[in-house]
Order: sequence, then C-alpha cells, then structure tokens
Amino acid sequence: DDSPSARRQREASIREGSRRRESAAKGESRRFSFMSSAAEFNKLLIESQQNEKKKDEKKRKPRADKRNRLSSGTFSNLSGKDSRQALLSTYVTTNGSHCGKTALYITLVMGCALFLLGFIVGVGVLPVLVDDMVKSELIISPDGPCFSRKDGGMCPGSVQARYFLWNITNPNEYLQGSQPPELEEVGPFTYTSYEKVYNASFSQNKTMVDYDYTYFWEFSAQDSCEACQDPASSPLYTVNSAYLQVLNQAGGSETSLIMAFLPQVFSNLYEGLKATVATFATEDATEAELDALVFGQWANCSVLNDTVSSLTAYQAMDPYVPEVGAWRSANVDASFSSGLSAEVAKKLFGKQSEVDPLDPFPDPLSFIGAAMMMPDADFSALSGVPSDQIATLKGYFGYVIGTYGTMTLTAIVGPPLGDTSTGLIIKRSAKDLLEGWQDPLMAGFMPGMNMSYNLGFHMDLLDSIDEQMASGVIDSTHPFVFNKEALTGHYDPTEIGEVLSFDGMRNIQHGNGSRAVFGRSQDPSTGLRFYDFRNQQDFTLFHEGLQRSLVFLRDADTTVVRKIDTLHFTLDPSAAMTCEENEMQCTYADSMDGAWNISSVYLAESAGSFPQWYYQGGAEEDTAQLTFNPENRREWGMDIEPRLGVLLKYAMPFQYNYFVAPTDVLHQTIWTPNGTNAPGGAWIPNFYYDLMVEISAKDAIKLRQVLFLLKVVTLGLLCGFPMFGIIMVVFSTYKLFFSLETIKREKQLKEKLRTRASTVQVNRESMKMKQGGKRDVESQGHKDPLNRHHYSFTNTPKSSLH
Repeated sequence: DDSPSARRQREASIREGSRRRESAAKGESRRFSFMSSAAEFNKLLIESQQNEKKKDEKKRKPRADKRNRLSSGTFSNLSGKDSRQALLSTYVTTNGSHCGKTALYITLVMGCALFLLGFIVGVGVLPVLVDDMVKSELIISPDGPCFSRKDGGMCPGSVQARYFLWNITNPNEYLQGSQPPELEEVGPFTYTSYEKVYNASFSQNKTMVDYDYTYFWEFSAQDSCEACQDPASSPLYTVNSAYLQVLNQAGGSETSLIMAFLPQVFSNLYEGLKATVATFATEDATEAELDALVFGQWANCSVLNDTVSSLTAYQAMDPYVPEVGAWRSANVDASFSSGLSAEVAKKLFGKQSEVDPLDPFPDPLSFIGAAMMMPDADFSALSGVPSDQIATLKGYFGYVIGTYGTMTLTAIVGPPLGDTSTGLIIKRSAKDLLEGWQDPLMAGFMPGMNMSYNLGFHMDLLDSIDEQMASGVIDSTHPFVFNKEALTGHYDPTEIGEVLSFDGMRNIQHGNGSRAVFGRSQDPSTGLRFYDFRNQQDFTLFHEGLQRSLVFLRDADTTVVRKIDTLHFTLDPSAAMTCEENEMQCTYADSMDGAWNISSVYLAESAGSFPQWYYQGGAEEDTAQLTFNPENRREWGMDIEPRLGVLLKYAMPFQYNYFVAPTDVLHQTIWTPNGTNAPGGAWIPNFYYDLMVEISAKDAIKLRQVLFLLKVVTLGLLCGFPMFGIIMVVFSTYKLFFSLETIKREKQLKEKLRTRASTVQVNRESMKMKQGGKRDVESQGHKDPLNRHHYSFTNTPKSSLH
C-alpha cells in the first residue's frame, strides 16, 4: 500500500527497529567493555605475582613505586574496604612515588618524640652534664692544677701587678723639719708573679687540703712605664718600713733599740776584760777564777786599781765601754767602788751557772730593760738588787746607751740619705725597693737571718727558698713562706676555696678582739673559683694583706669583659667603715677614715688603704703633699662569668702607709703636722700595687667559643628539636587528613566507586532482560561470569594485592 499512512507506518517501524538494534548494540558494548576491564585486571594481577616472586628471589625490599591499581581495579577489589582506607593504601602522589600511611604515621611519631626529647635533654640532661663538667674543673684535687705531680707544685698561669712607689722629693727638708713631705707617684713597675705549692696534704675524704706556698716574680719591662725600663737606675727617697719594724720590735724608740744591742755590747766588754785580767792571773787559773777577776774589775776596778781604758792596747779599740767602777769614779765620786755584787755582773754578762725558772729577768736584755723602765722599788723587789745600788746601775746603763750605744747605732745607720744608709728615710733604687735589699740595721738586729727585705719579693732568696722547702730545711715559719688550709669543694662545690686557717691561725687578733679566719681564698692554687654564681648576690674574700675578711656585693647591671657577659662584684662600703663612724657595724678597730689598721700584721704602726690615700686630718700645710695621676687609680672589683665560674677580671689595688714620727736619738727634728688628729707624727704613703688579673685575648676567644657552643646546643635542644618535631607532626597530619590532594583523591575515589557500581548494575539488568528474567543471576547453577570474576578475585591471597 502506497498510501501516505502506510508509508508513515513503515518508516516508524524501521525507526523503531533501528532504535532497538542500537540499544542492543550499546548493551553488548557495555558488557564486553566490562569484561575487557576484568581481563586487564587479571593480567595485572598475574604480573604483580610474578614481580613478588622475583623480589623474593633477589631478597630485596619491595619496590617503592607500584603501579596504579586504582585506575585498573574493579568494584569487587574495593567494595569490601572502607573508602578512606582504600585511598590510603593506594595513595599515589603527583610524581608517581608511593607514600603509604605507615611512613606518614612514623613521621608523626618521630615528630612527637623529637619535641619531647628536645625539652627533656635541654632542660634535664644538658644542664647536669655541663654542671658536672664545671665542677670537675673547679674542684680542688690532688690531680688538679698546682697539686699534680706533673706540675711539680707550680701553678699554671700568672698574675700581673703594677707597682707605684711614692718618692719624697724634699727628703732633706722633711728630715730637718722645715717642710712637710712632698711625694710624687712613680710607676708603674710591672711584675708577673707565679705561685708554687709545697707539702700539700689532702684529708682522707678529699674535702680539705693543707699546703705551704710562696711566690716567684719576674720583671716585665714591656708592661712598665717608659721611665721604668731600668729599675736599678731609678733612685728614690722613701719611708723605710724595715727601720720602723725594728724600732717597734725593740720597744718603739731608738734608745730601746740601743738597749737591745747592750747584751752584745757587754758580751764584748766581758771578753776584753777577761783578756786583760788574764795577764795578772796565774797560768793554771780556772774559768771560775778568771770570771771572779773580771767581775771584780768591772765592779770596783780591783784588779788593776784603775780602769782598763788606761791601757794603751785597750784604747786602740775606741770607742770602748768602761767598767761601772770607772764610770762611778768619773761621774759620781772619786771612788771606784760601785757596790754592785758579782751576781749582778753574772746576770749582766750572761754568765749564770744556772737559770732560776722563777727569775723574772733571766737574760741580760730583760734585766737591762727592766732596770731602765721599771720604778726603782719594783725593780729592786723583783731582781734582788739593793735599792741603793739601782741609781748607780741606771746611771751606768744610761751612759753606755748615750755614748757607746749611740755611736754604734750611728755607725750602723750610716750618714742620712746615704746610698747604703738606713734610717727612717732612705735612698734606694726602685729595683732594691721592689726586689729586695739587705737593711744594715735588720742584719745587725737579727744576725744570721739574712733577711732580704722590703716589699716581699725577696728575689735574691727565691732559689734557696725553693731548694730548702723541697729538702724540708725550712717550712711555713719562714717569713716568705705561707701556710693555708682550705676546703676543696669535693663535698659542696659552693665551698671551693673557703679558708679555714692562715699561717696556722684559725683566729686572728685585731684591735678590738679576735676574728675567725673565713672567706674565699685569694691565691691562685685554691682561690678565684666561683661555682654556680648565676644567682649569687655577695661573697666573702679572705684578704691576705689585710688578714681579714671582706664582703663583695653584686652590682645591679652586668658588665662585659672582652665581649663576654659577666657579673660585677664590688667591695661592700661598710668594709672600710671605722668604729668611730658606726661602732655597731665596725668589724675591726680602725682609727682612720678609708684605711685599715694593719699594725699587728706588719709589726709596725701601719695602715692599708686604697691607692693615692693620705691622711687629711688638718689644714693643707699640715698634711703630706701628693702628686699623682688620678687615672692610675682603680676601684676594687671582680668580674665573674657565672656559667663556668671563671674570673675574667680582678682589680684589687692596695696601698701601704706608715706612721712616721720623730725618734729620741737620730731623728729628733723630722717634720710633724700641727693641729691634726695624729699628734707627734704623720701618715706617709710608701707604695701601692694594682693587681691586673684579666683574661687574655686568646683565652677569651676560647671561652667565647665554649659559651657559644653551649648556647647552640641548648637552643638546638630546647628550640630546634621541638620545632623540627612540630613541623613533622603538622606535615604528616596535614598529609594524612587535611591536604587538598587527599580530599580530591578521596572525592575521586567515591565518584569511581559510584560509577563502577552503576556499571555493574546496568550489565546485570541487561543480562536479566536477555534471559527473560527466568534465572537468578546469583543462583549456584547459573552464575554470572561477572560474579565468577568476582569470586576468583576475592579468593586471591591478599599478599598479592600489595
């Protein structure tokens, strides 16, 4: 039928058939496409198993870059797992490298561990290690510096000191009494000192050490002033502290000093009389018989009936000492009879056969001194000398002192201001004053001691002192050897160098009583060590020159020494306070403002003070006139690096001053001030020294390196490790849970899961339509090939999927 309606029906039927054929073709295409994907997956699975087998054969770790199974997997591969776990187990970065969740979790754990480790080690472990290191260096031990055998007792390092001498520019006018002394500061003369330790003895538990020590000195011309390069060519006029010391030991006056010589004088007189009377004795005369003749001649001139001074041979020994009988005949009456007994002569000449232990005057010097100074009645009662004979005895002693004694002392002292003379004011070179010289008066007053004197350098005795100390011939009783007992810090490091005794004294007598020896040691062997000073506010130092304890206070601000931060400590102002200012706070009985009384230490009326100090108790014309450079003066202070306890800078200048007054024999006209609180004399500065303990530039660099290393390690542990740990924690957490890449791939996974599920559902529906829906695609007898693929996949060992 060719009608229009028939044509339309045929066209519609053709279109419907075409549509159905296209639909069927599309269904078959989908089915075969899915089957093709399953075949590809099985192929990849087989390759994976083969790769695993090769790895086992080669015994090596699994490869890091596995193939992307996500793009070729099936729904059956992923449907049994959580979507997030599926994503993490098959995570692939943009560059194709595998980074599993295990590595990220390890990174997370390591970050937390580093964070905790930094704080634990930086706060708990490192400070303990550093503290132990510091203690091992500071604690005094038999194997440490100055005490070990390899050091031989010599302390490593040195202390440098600048010495300034006060030169009296008008010595003649001062001695004549017409002008006050004018003093000029000369220096610095710089010396380097070294300490050597002897006879060190540690307690059984190593908490205390007892040792002897002395100092050695070397002149450093390069560090001295331009005019100080040759100390031997620098003549100076200054106070002679040796003369003052001898006077003080003899009783405080030159008469007392002469009296101290009288026993030697009368010993010489005895020998002269004995030689004279022996010519009148029989050849077989005994010693007792000769002594009887000597005593008779001395008391009454009974042997010669005249004085021995009448003999020509005796006159050759002029000046000579007459017998007491001759003195009476010349000064009292014409009689030679003094009335003094042989017992008095025996005591005067030191010829007693036995010494009575109850005798108050057992030796010639005490007998002469008592006769001259005690009231007649008291001396008569104690000595047994009849009171009517005491006047004769005193007159005779006074004559000997005023004539023979004065001439002897004048001869020993020498002409005023002579090159080799002694006296209150002397002329010596700077080398003599600093390095030691032999004072004629001290040599005569203390014969046999060979005491080199003035400022204590005793450089001419150093070798002999060292040898004698090593051999045990001398010990700390020698004037230039000292003894100290100190704590080592072995029990408590804060007690390192605490002094327990000095020169055998645990208590030292001062003007207002006895004070215990305490404070930190000052000498290098046990002193100058400061453990854990970061929070220290003050400490006490035992000053050997003053022989007393001084308190140092911490400044509010820190200081910098050679680019190193330090704590600065200065002398407590109350340490120099006198009893007159505040009796309650006065530790020692000092009578001058700004000075310490050290008379008991140096055996002469002396005072220690700050540099360039002089007594200002009256008008300008009544005080010593000083010319000095104010820039040479430095304040007392210590700069300590608190972490390691190292003393970087140490300033403790100290000036010696002596009280000089007219004497009764040789220096009667010396100048004295008027209208001051120091009547009868004047305080004259002698010299001062300025200790210059400062870390060298080389050692400062090493110390800065150590401190910098400690800071780097500490900051690394406290900041670096925790910061790196935080970075690791943040990175791993971000990658695991919050990165855009993770979120994007998780989203893609979900989309693919939905797509694969939809594809499987469509194919299943298509097969049902073809089979007419008469069979159950999931039945045991007619399994869907897709399900067979599913079952074969799920039965594959899991190890082959990784």
